[in-house]
Amino acid sequence: MQASDKAHAAGTGGGQAEVPALRASADAMAEALDRVAREDAAVLRVLTPTACRSFIDSAADLSFRAARPVIGEGARAVYQGFDICLSIPRPHRLWTLTGAVERLVADALAAMDPAPLEALALNDLVLQRYPPGARGITPHRDHVRYVGLVVLVQLSGDGRFGLCAERSGAGTRVLEAGPGDAILMRAPGFAGTKDRPFHFLDGITVERYSLGMRCDRTPPS
Repeated sequence: MQASDKAHAAGTGGGQAEVPALRASADAMAEALDRVAREDAAVLRVLTPTACRSFIDSAADLSFRAARPVIGEGARAVYQGFDICLSIPRPHRLWTLTGAVERLVADALAAMDPAPLEALALNDLVLQRYPPGARGITPHRDHVRYVGLVVLVQLSGDGRFGLCAERSGAGTRVLEAGPGDAILMRAPGFAGTKDRPFHFLDGITVERYSLGMRCDRTPPS
């Protein structure tokens, strides 16, 4: 989960070890995507605890920096507190995991009629680390350049991830998710809508790693 906060964080390695099989089936993913169409977001278990630990270990040589504490001004300000790595090199096990998730989504879409998306290319990858007591991030919407579907894989820790009706936090709905779960959230183009749900994260008491996978429609420079 991120606001419009960009950085240049270098990382290397990650290894070429085989990525553990995802726990979810294409049918389970299709059911989750149906829930996204109805409810804006859904949670699906995709990794075992052992697999989560292995992916965190693979990120040991990545470089993080502190996210900017405030994005925007006035009533539109977003307050955040976490460490972030935006430059995850290819190849890296985290990109391999992203490819596995992308294939699972593709298999699910192929079985759906009608499908909420024609295809999804998860070409934007962000790893966030929230230490105990971190502020997290206040209600915000993802940038308009992210389309189709947002996938947030929680690798460790706790916290309260929720959707809300507006930036004030009104109409909060908390999603029950933990390590190994993928939070799936609609983005513009999903099921023919332009929706970008407001969402937030707070209540972190145990170090949390979250891997954000998105489809960035910005043309390459």
